[in-house]
Amino acid sequence: MSGLCGWVGAADSAALDAMLGAIAYRGDRTDREVSPQAALGYRWWGGRPGKSPSLFREGPHLAACAGTLAPSVPFPAAELPTLLADGPEGEARRQSVDGAFAGAWWDADRARLTLVRDPFGVRSLYYVEHRGAFYFASELKQLLQIPGLPIELDPSAVHKYLTFSFVPGEDVPIRGIRRLLPGHVGVWERGQFISRPYVHLREQIEPSLEEQPAAVRRVRDRLQQAVARRLNGEREVGLYLSGGLDSSGVAVWLKQAGVGVQAFSLDFGERSVEREQAQTVADHLGIPLTFVPVQGADVEAAFWDLVWKLDLPFGDPVTGPQYLLGQAARSAGLSAVFNGEGGDQLFGGWTNKPMIAAELYADLFGADSREERYLESYHRFYGREDDLYTPAFAASVGGPGQRRALLAPYLSGGAASTFLHRIRLADLALKGSQSILPRAERLTNAWALDLRAPLFDRALTEMAFSLPPSLKLRGASDKHILKLILQNQLPKEIVWRRKYGMSVPITDWVLGPLAGLVAELVGAGALARRGLFRDEYVGRLRRGEPEPGETRRRRIGERLWTLVMLEGWLRVFVDGRGRPPGGSVPPGGSMPSAGSPGAG
Repeated sequence: MSGLCGWVGAADSAALDAMLGAIAYRGDRTDREVSPQAALGYRWWGGRPGKSPSLFREGPHLAACAGTLAPSVPFPAAELPTLLADGPEGEARRQSVDGAFAGAWWDADRARLTLVRDPFGVRSLYYVEHRGAFYFASELKQLLQIPGLPIELDPSAVHKYLTFSFVPGEDVPIRGIRRLLPGHVGVWERGQFISRPYVHLREQIEPSLEEQPAAVRRVRDRLQQAVARRLNGEREVGLYLSGGLDSSGVAVWLKQAGVGVQAFSLDFGERSVEREQAQTVADHLGIPLTFVPVQGADVEAAFWDLVWKLDLPFGDPVTGPQYLLGQAARSAGLSAVFNGEGGDQLFGGWTNKPMIAAELYADLFGADSREERYLESYHRFYGREDDLYTPAFAASVGGPGQRRALLAPYLSGGAASTFLHRIRLADLALKGSQSILPRAERLTNAWALDLRAPLFDRALTEMAFSLPPSLKLRGASDKHILKLILQNQLPKEIVWRRKYGMSVPITDWVLGPLAGLVAELVGAGALARRGLFRDEYVGRLRRGEPEPGETRRRRIGERLWTLVMLEGWLRVFVDGRGRPPGGSVPPGGSMPSAGSPGAG
């Protein structure tokens, strides 16, 4: 529920106020410091448990930290000079630091700016160099307030988005603006920015954890600690309770920590999948549960604010319902919410099974089956580019191999020897840290809520990679060790049932109540103006026509929603330069030609 921004170099001091104003929903108080060499601004909510007061000042040195460390400390910004220091002391501190934070430290004596991002990417940091100054900010929309900054679409980043349904890597879909990766430290000094990782996850199977009872005890203790470490003085917190194993486990550990819990669960009416299971868990643990009804019309009403608050395009259809969950939690008077995200990434969820089957029978699919199957597992537009892309857009996205290069360090690198842990590394670094966590943080902060994701805990994650794969996937039982830990804490039908996952009825919505929005954003006229996609292909999606061999009707809605969210993002952040869509939303523009200076 806080944000920061600033620059190094020469810039107009009015830009600092504009960048702070762009994230007014992240706090009711601001602090700022402008010097001849650097500026730093910070926005936060006053009167909240565990919130630090403002910027940390030590002579000419400045620091700000958006977010919290785990376990919490009274003044996170004051920790940054030690955390980011050179030498053994700083290195030792970085080896154990955890939490949900993004920080900036200006060392005036060395004229050096250091940026840091939490291990798994809950908080974000963007940066750009413009007219002799190096700018940085918590959100993309803040950087778009910089006077004269060119706004030009980056087709390569869009190309990746259309495969993953989020934008992976350091680039964003606006040329020149980049992100610090999760678990990285970046230094701007003498006109150069260099980033390096401080988190290095590796598979290191621990022999003592080969024994099931020992593994259950150790992992159970880490799970309890991970939840307790993320309590920051609140007497009561919210919980997004799906009825699945992961969020139900977080409910158990919150109760054990002695904090009051209010649970919230999505209700899609007759299309709900786990509504009864969520109620069973709440009743079993004695937790009040609020069902939040969501239909297509509700998502349409929230659409433009959703796009703006997300800051980047995210094509997962759960974003709209999650936005409305946040609204309900805030209306209940809460300031922090927990979720159960991360269990699949840590402990081998059901999505691993097709990948493992493809690996076992790789000879049937060819030498590239590992990367192919991973990219196809996102079920968007990988392999469909010839049908979707216009010739001009296809020519602009760059050469082949960009998406596979993102996978190579994990699926083929030396950090893991077992195939299951290779997938886990890829899922954590990509889907977890660059999609699940940042979008969840933005959708909670949209309603002045702090996000707590205890399963993305550093010590817990390191332990997860010391477990033998047989404790994660055992036959048809996924996340096996979590089931062993929770089998005496939750009803049997919750622990041992088959996983169904979040099932947003997106195809029904985009072909029904959202059809008007779909036509406005990706109808034939809108597609022709933008110049990115072929109407022959998108038109089949709008008509609800399945692709040959596609057996799941949900894929129609998922693909169409991915395109709708992209066009909405383009209108707000490229055509509208990131301005809040309180008035009229800009009409769709066109793809800039090669070398175009953009709208700036």
